[in-house]
Amino acid sequence: MQMKSWGLRFALGLVLVMGALGCHLTDTFLAQATVAPTRTRTLRPTFTRVPPTPTPLPPSPTPPPTATRIPPTATRRPATKPPPTVPPPQPQPPPPPQFPYAATNISCTHAGNQYIKGRVYESQSPDAGGVAGITVALGDSTGNNPWVTIKTEGDGFYTFTLSTPGGPGTARGPHYVWLIEGGRRVSDVGGPINMNPVGPDVPGTCWAGVVDFYRR
Repeated sequence: MQMKSWGLRFALGLVLVMGALGCHLTDTFLAQATVAPTRTRTLRPTFTRVPPTPTPLPPSPTPPPTATRIPPTATRRPATKPPPTVPPPQPQPPPPPQFPYAATNISCTHAGNQYIKGRVYESQSPDAGGVAGITVALGDSTGNNPWVTIKTEGDGFYTFTLSTPGGPGTARGPHYVWLIEGGRRVSDVGGPINMNPVGPDVPGTCWAGVVDFYRR
């Protein structure tokens, strides 16, 4: 009976302790819950005045780039044939000298014998008279190698007889005539008179040659 009484006492004491402990916890919780929150001061933002941004100036015009001449790259060309060598021009012979007399009326036809005749005139006028006593030479085209010479008659006529009348024509090839005074030529060389032995009916027959001269 005594043990039972102690058990009740212990139980009652435990209940009282538990109750006291619960009250203490409840007070502590309420005290923490009712603590006024600390008010934090919020700082107002400070506005800093920003200076206006200056308007940018347009960029200065950029000068165009200077063209730089690039030296050409040497290109190797294929070898070319050299141009043919042109021979230097041959010197032209000097013009013939202007002689006092000129040759004119050069012709040749068929005749009964071969001869060359003509007249030396004082001028080109149709009414000009003949020049007497001037030397007439018969020879080659050089005018420097006379085969035979004669003098003109009083009226300026001359005649070189090359074959006898009625005989065969013995003269062959070209013949030339010019005038000489004082041992030197004073006229152009008249010709050629191409003498040949062909008959009168053959084209190009030449038995009778004519060469006249006139003073310029």
